[in-house]
Amino acid sequence: MNKKTVIVIPAKNEYVNLLKLLPKINYYKFNIIIVNDGSNDKTTTLKYKIKNLKLINLNSSIGYDNAVKLGLLEAKKKYKFAITIDSDFEHNPKYLKFFMKYFKKNFYLIIGERDRKNRFIEIIFGYYFKKKFNLNDIFCGFRGIKLDMLKKNHLKRRNMSLPEIIFYIHEKHRKTKNIKIKSKARIGKSKFGNSFFGNLKLFYQILAIFLRKT
Repeated sequence: MNKKTVIVIPAKNEYVNLLKLLPKINYYKFNIIIVNDGSNDKTTTLKYKIKNLKLINLNSSIGYDNAVKLGLLEAKKKYKFAITIDSDFEHNPKYLKFFMKYFKKNFYLIIGERDRKNRFIEIIFGYYFKKKFNLNDIFCGFRGIKLDMLKKNHLKRRNMSLPEIIFYIHEKHRKTKNIKIKSKARIGKSKFGNSFFGNLKLFYQILAIFLRKT
């Protein structure tokens, strides 16, 4: 099944972290798509170091969610499943084997449920989504997705966030598996925004989930 599955990684100035992360992913023999979100470090040189890597280089940043969505659009061309993972070591690749286990059991979504959250709004609304919808960590970037569940028009909408897309698939199909993961503090500065702006972005994503007609 690993040949049918690809790892999608958004990255902005994460070259040093990626040098450490990619060998850990390669242990499981996955192909990898990295969306280089306007980095000004050596990320572009990774294509010469990693054989099973497709590198999508962007001249300017389109943001975390849109970078992941671009990677998923590329993944849909060739693969059946995708697993998204951050490049900052918050997500441990050792859990990849559990994602594969539940893909084999025909789950459409596999959501990493972190033991620690980075922002207070994740704690508050994360609890709500867990109790109300059995979607235990809607904001976690460590996700497994059956790619034919993703609509291309959703991925192409710049103003449609990943939590919105995940919520749509979950509510429509109800074939979601939550798996508990231990997450580490990220290495380096968050690309999602500081505490204030990060919480504000998450609030607007939550608001859009309830307001958007899909």
